[in-house]
Amino acid sequence: MITLNGIGASPGTAEGTLFCYHRKVYAGPPRPIGTPQQERERFRAALRQADQQLRQLFLDTVSDADEECAKVFEIHRMMLEDQDYLQAVEDRINQGETGVEAAVEEVSRLFSNAFLAMDSAYMQARAADVQDVSARLLRILRGEEEKPLSLPYPVILAAEDLHPSETVQLDKKKLIAIVTAQGSRNSHTAILAKTMGIPAIVRLGDAVVEDMHGKHAAVDGNAGTLWIEPTDSICQMVHEKTMDLNERRQQLLQYKGKPSVTKDGISVHLFANVGAVEDCEAAVENDAEGAGLFRTEFQYLSTSACPGEEELFRLYRAAVLAMQGKPITFRTLDIGADKQASYLDLPQEENPAMGLRAVRLCLTRRDLLRTQLRALYRASAFGPISIMVPMIASVWEMQEIRKSAALIRRDLAADGTAFDPKVPLGAMIETPAAALLSDELTAESDFFSIGTNDLTQYTLAADRQNGAIHLFYDARHPAVLRLIRMTAENAAKAGIPVGICGDLAADLTMTDFFLSLGVASLSVPPSMVLPLRERVRSLTVGKKPQTSAEPSMQKEESI
Repeated sequence: MITLNGIGASPGTAEGTLFCYHRKVYAGPPRPIGTPQQERERFRAALRQADQQLRQLFLDTVSDADEECAKVFEIHRMMLEDQDYLQAVEDRINQGETGVEAAVEEVSRLFSNAFLAMDSAYMQARAADVQDVSARLLRILRGEEEKPLSLPYPVILAAEDLHPSETVQLDKKKLIAIVTAQGSRNSHTAILAKTMGIPAIVRLGDAVVEDMHGKHAAVDGNAGTLWIEPTDSICQMVHEKTMDLNERRQQLLQYKGKPSVTKDGISVHLFANVGAVEDCEAAVENDAEGAGLFRTEFQYLSTSACPGEEELFRLYRAAVLAMQGKPITFRTLDIGADKQASYLDLPQEENPAMGLRAVRLCLTRRDLLRTQLRALYRASAFGPISIMVPMIASVWEMQEIRKSAALIRRDLAADGTAFDPKVPLGAMIETPAAALLSDELTAESDFFSIGTNDLTQYTLAADRQNGAIHLFYDARHPAVLRLIRMTAENAAKAGIPVGICGDLAADLTMTDFFLSLGVASLSVPPSMVLPLRERVRSLTVGKKPQTSAEPSMQKEESI
């Protein structure tokens, strides 16, 4: 038996046959170098084609995994617009002695080595993203077809490293676990594996891909250990751990159809976060009581032209019907920051997270708002929906949205178009400004939905996508919790419901805190609905805590 120790990147255990993957090295003939202008034109054409491919990968990942996984391909698309990267390639082309392929290869090495030399593990992991994007460009330039790795049967996949795009295209039914010689637990490949529920270990060293193909192996993604030709006792241990996980999944099934009520009678609606019709089906399958967040921007990000009213209407109607009569809340267009659509021709911004995004874009581009609202109201004829508006920071923004919605209802009624005239219209509380003004916003909102991810990053001035400052991003920070409490109390005074969405809603250690605030709903990934229901039914919330009290949180890490 050979034991290899690495870093656990995704929890879980598995046992099976190793399948060693070696990425093919291009062996075709070199292409004659054209003029600098010709090479620049080839480069720009490849950039456009790569952008289209990444749009499709984004859509596929949303359907198979979730938004957080899909964001890696939005980041890759943004890299295609990175001026430092683009200029470095074109500078080499302009010298007249280098073709575009050689220029991309050289710049890829330069940038990835720069990332690897950084002290931050998060920044080191970005080297894989540079290599992935560059490899995509090179395939396009060389006319190579992108062929997803084909697995013959369920295997433990071993590789030197895996690009995120390679990981997302794997057949999940034939993937038992992932083990790599290199990589990082902060890499996008590791994040994808975790979201897909696949055990993964990184940094096992070159031995994992040397003469190991076809050998029997066992994986413990929690401990970061790989056993090759394991003993019977190791196999038994791994088997028992795997059985425990399967039994846990079966145990949760007993909560299907059960009410989400605490032992002392406090009820809460458990909704699912969705972004596609397939997600709605998963929400119903996992017994969610509705969809608390439908992310509408995916339809805009997956096309090369702005979707029209009919296209949006068909999508929204399909989502409503997929919920089988359960309510669904649509978030209006939230493009900007880390989600860009090139056809909108948005301005380049130094700090896009603070720029023209979400409601600001909709109020600036009223045509986008009108088209989407018309499609949403038309879809309301097919089932119960609500509409919520992201990134609210001022009362006047909600007032303007309500005016636009009223005009849409008037026009639809005049046309004789079927719709629900009483669709609830709510504000998302994602900025400190919205929380501080929540007492005034109640007059313009039928409900509140607290988006804890953005609320945390804007309150703490900490980018949640930046792993280099992960110690400073804490959704349970007292300042964040006080804003949540303030919002809930103001909503209660006004008699409007308040829900929680974002990562914090799925944090089972926070469930009793939210219920003590009187929140009406928690919206989580579909797979978290039953664990959350189990948690709710185990609680006795009791007396509501004092206003000044917050959960006692201690940092697990120190600086």
